[in-house]
Amino acid sequence: MAIFGVLMLTLFHLIVIYLVLLLISFASKNLHPMLYAAVFFFFLAYMTVTIVLPFGKTFMQLFAPFPKPYPQLLIGSVFLFYLSEMIAGHIAEAGYGSIAAVARLAIKIAILSLWLPQLSEMIDALSKLIIK
Repeated sequence: MAIFGVLMLTLFHLIVIYLVLLLISFASKNLHPMLYAAVFFFFLAYMTVTIVLPFGKTFMQLFAPFPKPYPQLLIGSVFLFYLSEMIAGHIAEAGYGSIAAVARLAIKIAILSLWLPQLSEMIDALSKLIIK
C-alpha cells in the first residue's frame, strides 16, 4: 500500500512540473530550455532516490542465492545504461547530439570497466583450460 502512495505522489509531482513548465513557456520563452533542463535533472534525481533505488534494493534481494558480484554488476549496469540513455536523450533533444554520443560512449566504457575484474578471471580460467 505504501508503494501506491509513492506512485500517486510522483504522479502529482509530474502534473505540477508539467504545469510549471507550461507557465514558464508562456511567461519567458528564452528561459524555458534552461529551466526545462534544470527541472528534468531535479526530477530525475528525485525519481532515482525515491523509486529506483528502493526498487533496486528489493530487486537485488531476489538474486541473493546467486554468486555475489554478478547480480550487483548486472543490475548496476542496467541502471547505469538506462540512466545514461535518459540523460543522453535529453541532451540530444536539446540539439547537442555530439555531446550525447560522447556521454553514451563514456558510460559504456564505465560499465565495461566495472566488469573488468570478472572478465580477467574468466579469461584466466579459459586460458588454463586451453593450455591443459
